[in-house]
Amino acid sequence: MLSTSVKADTIVIPEFQQGSLGKQTQYFREQNNKLSLSQALEHFETGSLTRGSSNSISLGIDVTPVWMMFTVNNTSHAPTPYRLSVETPWIDYIDTWLIQDGKVAQHIAGGDGLSFESRPMQYRFYAFEHAFVSGETQVIMRVETKGPMALPIQFSSLEQAIHRDINSGYQYGALYGIMLALALYNLVLFVFIRQREYCLYGLYLLGFVLNSLSYTGQLHTIITYDFGVYFQDWLDIFLMITYSVAGLHFARSLLQTKEYAPGLDRFVLRTTLYIPFGMLIGFIFNQLFFSMVLAFLLNTCFVVLFIAMGVKALNAKKPFAVIFILSSVTAAICITISTLAVAGVLVPYNDYTFKAIEVGMAFEAILLASILARQFRVAQIDKLIAEKYARTDPLTELNNRRGFQELTEPLWQQIVYQKGDASLLLIDVDSFKDVNDTHGHSVGDEVLKAIAKVISESCRQGDISARWGGEEFIVFLPHTSRDSAITQAEVIREAIEKVEFLALELSLTLTASFGVAGSVANQFEDTPLTLARFEPMIKNADRALYIAKYSGKNQVRIVS
Repeated sequence: MLSTSVKADTIVIPEFQQGSLGKQTQYFREQNNKLSLSQALEHFETGSLTRGSSNSISLGIDVTPVWMMFTVNNTSHAPTPYRLSVETPWIDYIDTWLIQDGKVAQHIAGGDGLSFESRPMQYRFYAFEHAFVSGETQVIMRVETKGPMALPIQFSSLEQAIHRDINSGYQYGALYGIMLALALYNLVLFVFIRQREYCLYGLYLLGFVLNSLSYTGQLHTIITYDFGVYFQDWLDIFLMITYSVAGLHFARSLLQTKEYAPGLDRFVLRTTLYIPFGMLIGFIFNQLFFSMVLAFLLNTCFVVLFIAMGVKALNAKKPFAVIFILSSVTAAICITISTLAVAGVLVPYNDYTFKAIEVGMAFEAILLASILARQFRVAQIDKLIAEKYARTDPLTELNNRRGFQELTEPLWQQIVYQKGDASLLLIDVDSFKDVNDTHGHSVGDEVLKAIAKVISESCRQGDISARWGGEEFIVFLPHTSRDSAITQAEVIREAIEKVEFLALELSLTLTASFGVAGSVANQFEDTPLTLARFEPMIKNADRALYIAKYSGKNQVRIVS
């Protein structure tokens, strides 16, 4: 028989449906030797006790075991099933005794120090379900752990417990779904464009999701093997490394801190090397507390350095700095809320404050993804501009040789396949050297721009014009026979002859000579058009241009 004279706050059921029991719990800590249940009950009756002041009782890291007690009074006449859970999955050992009428009605042992199959419920937390009989039941708990002793004790009717599980599943599914989708999307982008910030961002999000799955106990419903008492503790703190290190290097790469904040950049680099190395040393020598302190230090550095890099980027007027700071500060606030809630300081513990860290990180992930998306868009625009200038003559804004070849090659292949006709015009500005010698190269450039504009405007839709070099231009006429090309050449020649250079305050009359080459009934030089006939056609037009130049200029010629 055990004494039942110990007084504690009473939870009356079935009126009490759901809630945390921190404020209804009295507790004390073991001082030296491990106490038996009888000794603990004696202490509850005669010793000094502490009453919980918040929804979650938090006592620190690597502290002595704690004994807790509260009373459940079932005012109904039938046994009423309830679930009791300690929603901190890394607690090593938890023993609960249910005392009814001075006798131990049930002893429930659990914690992550036991194999998953040995726990009272196959659940991510220490939890059990019990039908509380009519009258009072004293609940005595002993908790022992090397990790942070944060003890949010949740007491719920079975209906409410199942409802919370369903809601929690939806919430975590949405949060993790967002972050996993962003992570995979950016990893795929990295595969194609090979920019390291996309890879680091993806690894950062994957690391955070894994770490969150671990410290919320969900990962350990999958990894169910018995790897030892402190397996979850070691896994939790080493998963902190994955997202902290990847996140800090992502920020370095995205903000390019090495350019304008070399000192901060070196500090970040050393932080991501020295602290994980110290944690590894702690693991080798089985110093969990030492490694755990370093892990929390790394996590703190992660939050502070993220904000510091954002501020430095803002001072350096880097793009995206404001959004980066907003995301970092939001995540830091949410991490602080979750930490204080679990610690039972200032912030009340509930489902929302506990999940604040995931919400904050999801918000941060979306903002950072918007930065990467904008950066990707800018990079694509820059690439398009670069490709355009790689194919465009900067003076006349017509195609250059490369652009001309890229545009005409597929058209030529199509014409050959369809057994059609194609023609070329080579155009050379007459006496252009005299313009440069008399008026200077700047005037010569303006003349070339004016003539290029006339050629472009005189071409038909589908024709491809380009600056071929110097004062020489080329026009490709798809689906055009040689005779039609001669007609089109005359149109352009007359348009050039009419050009006025009034804007230059010069009285210039310029002409151009034309060499034409083309096919007739799919025959060029008595041979059907083939893929290999394009270069000979250009050479043929060049010979025709030579004839035009040395036969008086300002005329259109073909090679007879």
